[in-house]
Amino acid sequence: MPQQTTASWTRAVPPEAATGHLASLYERIRARSSRGQVGHLWQAQAIDPAGLEALFDHTRTLIDEPAPLSRAQAELIALVVSATNGCDYCVAHHGPRLARALEDEALARAVAADYREANLAARDRVLLDYAVALTCEPAERKLEDIERMREYGFSDEGIVRATAIASLYNHVNRVACALGVTLEPGLAAWEYGSQR
Repeated sequence: MPQQTTASWTRAVPPEAATGHLASLYERIRARSSRGQVGHLWQAQAIDPAGLEALFDHTRTLIDEPAPLSRAQAELIALVVSATNGCDYCVAHHGPRLARALEDEALARAVAADYREANLAARDRVLLDYAVALTCEPAERKLEDIERMREYGFSDEGIVRATAIASLYNHVNRVACALGVTLEPGLAAWEYGSQR
């Protein structure tokens, strides 16, 4: 039976309490985790196993093979959208992932502080401008946003994937913040700026 944990403000299911299909799903999650663990975000959603599985599968579909974007570009979007939304949990997870993808922790930390000041290629800055605009003012998006992405070499497939990744992390950030998902022991918080 699920029990109250410190994973979130709501009832969560720790891995040792998972049974049946949820235990199998947790094994899939653990296998994809760079830390070999079931993160608090997943535990906080486990009382809705169908929703958890759908979100996990959707995340894996977009992030495991982000082509035509690079792994670094996918992590840039995840980190900057999360910082824009003030999601401590996701920034702490995606900061180190971006550092690994870039092979440059100092650059990843600079992006977390303010991507506009970080030493990024103009193309990546335009990508992040797009993700932040979509995050802050989704109803204000116009054809000109798409045309600017195309001017910087993004195909329509890349634009669709960037839109999907930014939208995914807007969703995930809201889940993590609304449920009060806490950082796992041993995972350090990352400093970040508002990105607006």
